[in-house]
Amino acid sequence: MRYYRFPGELIIFEAKDGLKIAGFLMRGISKDIVLFVHGMGGHFYKDGTLKGAYILQNYEIGFFSMSTRGAEIVKSFRTIDGDERYIYGTAFEKFEDCVRDIEAAIDILESLGYTRIHLLGHSTGCQKILYYLHISKDDRVKSLIFLSPAEDYEIWKDELGEEFEKFVDIAKNMVADGKGDKMIIPLYRKTGAIWSAQRFLSFALKENPEAMAFDYDSLNMFSSIRAPVCAIFGTADPYFLKPIEYYAKRLRSAYKGNKLEICIIENADHSFHGAEDKVFQKIVNFIKVV
Repeated sequence: MRYYRFPGELIIFEAKDGLKIAGFLMRGISKDIVLFVHGMGGHFYKDGTLKGAYILQNYEIGFFSMSTRGAEIVKSFRTIDGDERYIYGTAFEKFEDCVRDIEAAIDILESLGYTRIHLLGHSTGCQKILYYLHISKDDRVKSLIFLSPAEDYEIWKDELGEEFEKFVDIAKNMVADGKGDKMIIPLYRKTGAIWSAQRFLSFALKENPEAMAFDYDSLNMFSSIRAPVCAIFGTADPYFLKPIEYYAKRLRSAYKGNKLEICIIENADHSFHGAEDKVFQKIVNFIKVV
């Protein structure tokens, strides 16, 4: 029987609105720590990411992997005092609430003595960390690290094809009828994906912050960032519909800060399975020069 053990500390804490969330801390002795924010359907206990964290620790860098209220697909949450219960997860979260989760995690890490926070996002976690720094201007954040910063609008427009606008209209009508928190049944029947109407529109309408974050046609939100940035892509990632170099070129053109590093890992998939060591070594090399 195979199993993995990871030495560290489970931390249960309160988001800025009182929601109970959790994370796993693997300490480092320097003031640098990487705060990991998962993507759609993700969670804090992704074993490949935790394995990669050992490399950070070898260089005295800490690692904190958190579950946001968008963890998994559908998930029940309670407030820290247990009095109120909510249904969130990827399907039902409100994207903008990620700020409440990330800020609380940074507060925890600051209280533990870490003064140099590096936000690491994977997939839609990239949109969340970008949005967080864009909104908060939090000077405790010393860099942003993006793993597979794909554009969900582009992905779902390709997935649904000519029916994309039909489902956008269905979701808009649901919101107008006060049913924005309800599941889009026709979309589930077609794709098997569970989305509330408001959550689907969050990335399906380009005027919404989630869709704007990595809108590669404009990258206006990305252009507002002055912190150092590292973006890591895999050439075997099916969620990038154009050649990877197109996205890399767009990021280079839009960035207005002083330190941008783009890494392309050959044959790596969306989650970098089997390439975690390469990814985390690149992260270490980036942090060392920030």
